Amino acid sequence: MASVDELIDAIDNGKERTAQELLGQQPELATGESLRNGVLRGATPLHWAVHRNMTDFCERLIQSGADVNARQAQWWRTPLAWAADAGCTEAVELLLRNGADVNGDAFGMTTALHATAQGGSTSGTENSEAYRRTALLLITHEVDINRRATGDHDQTALDDAIRKGNEAVIAVLVEHGGKTTAELQLGEQ
Repeated sequence: MASVDELIDAIDNGKERTAQELLGQQPELATGESLRNGVLRGATPLHWAVHRNMTDFCERLIQSGADVNARQAQWWRTPLAWAADAGCTEAVELLLRNGADVNGDAFGMTTALHATAQGGSTSGTENSEAYRRTALLLITHEVDINRRATGDHDQTALDDAIRKGNEAVIAVLVEHGGKTTAELQLGEQ
């Protein structure tokens, strides 16, 4: 019997055929979560598959019962935030079509838009067009563009994009009414 972590390893290593076989043998793996210690604990196979933009496999996971709004992961909580973090527009669109909560708490009152604004490990410099399209898609689905995170920074997605230098997302957010925390606080006075 394979474990959920074995399925996740196959997904993470881009071995979609192996992942398909494991899921075919044990469909219940679609609803499992990682038991590994660390920040990725609680992540589901769907979290990993959307982060790799494996949309065909994502559809199969969803058909097998994967929760598009799973929030057990210790890192970005939702599959939507994982897809947005990687600029995987197709996976974001698939999740939204299947009922993902566009304003779901991704971590500390952030949304997937905050993850998009941060632009993954490259701060949006690699494949900036994908991050631009992802931001537009989330806005089209009525994400709270000026939602402020809790914690030290009380930041909006625009604050995150500016801090990371994610120019493509900055332009989209400003064009659609995105504000910095300072701008929102001025408006509250």
